Amino acid sequence: MASSTSYHEWIKELIGSGYSNLKFLDERVMQKPDHGDATCTILRFSENGVLESSGLVSDADFDKSTVGKSKRLFILEGITQTYVEKLGSMLDIEPEFFAGHLRSVTWEHYDDRSDAVMLPSVRKQTKFWTLEYFECVRLDGKFRLGRTRLLPFMPIFRRLFIRNPYMDQKEKYSVGLASRLISFWEQSSSNGNFDAVLLVDTPFKAKLNFEYDDVKSLQPMSTTWMPYGGGFIDFTNIDHRRAFVQHSPQYPESRNGSVKEALLWRLKHPDIFRSAQGRPAGIVLQRLVLSQWALTLAFLRRDFNSIHIRSLSGENVTLSQVKSTLVDLESCRALLDRCLHLVRKSLSQLDIATVDDSPRAPSAANGMTDAELLQIDWRFIWQECQHWMNETERMLNLRLTNLSVLDSKRSRDDSERAWADSQRSARLSESSNQITKLGQILLLFFTPAALAYGLLSMGGEFAPGKKQFWIFFAIAVPLSMVTFSLFYLWVYWSNRRMKRSLDRGYQEWERPDAMKEEA
Repeated sequence: MASSTSYHEWIKELIGSGYSNLKFLDERVMQKPDHGDATCTILRFSENGVLESSGLVSDADFDKSTVGKSKRLFILEGITQTYVEKLGSMLDIEPEFFAGHLRSVTWEHYDDRSDAVMLPSVRKQTKFWTLEYFECVRLDGKFRLGRTRLLPFMPIFRRLFIRNPYMDQKEKYSVGLASRLISFWEQSSSNGNFDAVLLVDTPFKAKLNFEYDDVKSLQPMSTTWMPYGGGFIDFTNIDHRRAFVQHSPQYPESRNGSVKEALLWRLKHPDIFRSAQGRPAGIVLQRLVLSQWALTLAFLRRDFNSIHIRSLSGENVTLSQVKSTLVDLESCRALLDRCLHLVRKSLSQLDIATVDDSPRAPSAANGMTDAELLQIDWRFIWQECQHWMNETERMLNLRLTNLSVLDSKRSRDDSERAWADSQRSARLSESSNQITKLGQILLLFFTPAALAYGLLSMGGEFAPGKKQFWIFFAIAVPLSMVTFSLFYLWVYWSNRRMKRSLDRGYQEWERPDAMKEEA
């Protein structure tokens, strides 16, 4: 950057040359007025890396003549045009450092390619890293599952994944995973001094405001919050826990999402926290992020185990229950995949190689430096996240296999029931046909008047009182005479047959008696 060119003009020149990934920084920060939430704090360290003083910056701190003359750290909480211009011009910071910290969301469809991945060959030339992690917060009230956007973080966009992990809970609350970013830039001089800049998100206010991104008419919502599970577990050395409890503030600032306050308190007590002498800020920051990731993974395990996967294999499960469970599983898998992506991205930012094929988790050894221990911790988080991803896939595939087997059994049972129903219907139809035939026979032989009525029931000239009504008697009387004649003949012939049978039986009964008398 030319010394006569302002930092904003330098950004515009880069955009005109093809660096469209800086458009969002230019339009949302450099062309907007400052907002009152942003603060800039400067920390000064002694020769041995001990924190000497901290306070708000002054105009003298942005003088270029002070660069490389001491060990100092600028903490920018929130981004404004004034601080970006002053820090960028004084230290000649890469604009990607500020641009990459603005957004953790991609659904605004903003055409600036700000989510493009920086190639390793280019990343090696930069002096900064950006870490994105999730902060677990407990939301008062039950909200539906979904992805939301936190408000009002303009120009910074942050997302919030809302989960309802405990279906049988008595209290009405939800858990949100809020995306948070930490960006650290550092420039060292040959004499051991350094100038560093830390970008952190502003802490959450008493109420969280958010809106779902899957609805067209955005409806802002608001709720109070508190740290999930009391906040993350600290990374204090075990043999320094008594000192930690003694110096710990009554209301730890690290529990309200303020990275700046959490870092300041830890830098004031370097003996409690294992940190590299000379440049402890980067070490403490990474451990803060690692602690948040450890809590996030613990929540994701509990969240997945609370999903009623067994309902997929239930005998009386309804289709709506299956759909609801599958949607919950899909959102859980997508969230876990997002975590895996963020951890891998953090490893790339810190130039830490992943060990995908390692049979066991990495372990620390005595005598390791802080940098080596950090690499082991990061690889551990990566392997834990990858292991849980594989375990989730395994359990999900197992349940889906059981669901497939159960569906096959249900289909077979349905086929058997359908076959039985068809057989029953066939038998009922056959019985009905037999009854109909019998009725027709009875109607023909025993109720000829009804047959005549059926013939004349078409109305018109055959209706009673009309001139063709006589046909009823012309048909009914002969049929009745035929029926009565047949009935008379049937009775007559039946009596004769019965009389003949009785006579024959009587003769056969008398014949043995006559034979006895002759003898």
